[in-house]
Amino acid sequence: MGVRKLLPLLAVVSLLVPATAGATHHGTAETLTFRIFQTATIRTAQPPAGDAGDIFTTMLILYNSTDQLGKKTGATVGNMKFSYTLQGSCSTTGSGCKGTADITTVSKLPGGTISASSPKVPLSKTPYVVMVTGGTGVYKGVTGTVQVAPAGDALNIYKLVLP
Repeated sequence: MGVRKLLPLLAVVSLLVPATAGATHHGTAETLTFRIFQTATIRTAQPPAGDAGDIFTTMLILYNSTDQLGKKTGATVGNMKFSYTLQGSCSTTGSGCKGTADITTVSKLPGGTISASSPKVPLSKTPYVVMVTGGTGVYKGVTGTVQVAPAGDALNIYKLVLP
């Protein structure tokens, strides 16, 4: 095949390759791990009296457990508002909970936010796995999970798929 006959074929192939590559792209997987510091937990009692339906809210400060997001290990990189509606029982401090909880989180990180929410998360075992529901900024269109306190450790692990 001569060069003149090969050039039109290459032109067609070069037009098809970007379209095919875009059609099969499923995103970029990324795992972010942060040490956490929990601030005070606020309990908002809901009627009727008792634990079920009570809302617990706290803020988790996020520290890099390794160099990531353009910051060094140990750097403060953001925070997570962590809220759950109890479907069970807890002590007055929010510890020793039994049953399930509807968990909602919003994490503020460099470049945007990650929102996550899951109903009926079992409180009897960790990690608490919460499904990512969306994001803003560089996290727009993100999917994945957030693991809170795996093995009872003061960590959050974000297993993300970025568009």
